[in-house]
Amino acid sequence: MKVGFFLNSLNIIIGNICSLLAMASDSFSSTRKSAKGVLFVQCLSQFIYGVGTGILKGYSGAVQNAVSIIRNFVAIKEVKSKAVEWILVLLGVGLGVAFNNLGLIGYLPILANLQYTLAVFKFKDNDRALKNSFAVCVALFAAFNIAILNFVGFVSNLVVLVTTIVMIFKGKKNGESE
Repeated sequence: MKVGFFLNSLNIIIGNICSLLAMASDSFSSTRKSAKGVLFVQCLSQFIYGVGTGILKGYSGAVQNAVSIIRNFVAIKEVKSKAVEWILVLLGVGLGVAFNNLGLIGYLPILANLQYTLAVFKFKDNDRALKNSFAVCVALFAAFNIAILNFVGFVSNLVVLVTTIVMIFKGKKNGESE
């Protein structure tokens, strides 16, 4: 019993440290001077997030991170193909469902990435629609992260969610178009 509790606690600590390192990597990505540089560093952060999520046994979320890495590499290589985009969507859903070990909670990252990816396809030129979709995505990931005891991920999702909602309301107040 004590060994199991210790290992579970150790997994929680390691998973949260991974999230902290991934957040640092995400922050570093914003200092890159090119889109390819940003995407490359974000591949690293998605890998670290995926490792942490896997350690916390959120396998459907970890495969979403893996698909994000592939998506970013496709973007780095400047592949512009609707077929490839839809393959990545189907891959995310298919692998997410196949690796879901958490029941309804395990569907949250799948739904988050699915709805956001579809929004990007449909609303790529609509700032407000993308922000609304991103807010939903982050809220779903916040719920998933708290369920897998990823406290660092949960707090960072809440910060991003509040920031996004504030920006949505500032945009409405300033009369930005939909």
